[in-house]
Amino acid sequence: MADKSDLSFTGLTDEQAQELHSVYMSGLWLFTAVAIVAHIATYIWAPWF
Repeated sequence: MADKSDLSFTGLTDEQAQELHSVYMSGLWLFTAVAIVAHIATYIWAPWF
């Protein structure tokens, strides 16, 4: 188990924090891609300008 001096203020080790960050960024990219597709589809259906 990780030593207390090894942890940041979040309680994660550096390796855990990097893994969490990579999963978070993957989800962010997926959300962004879905949002862009939704905006394009909505604009094709009903242009707002």
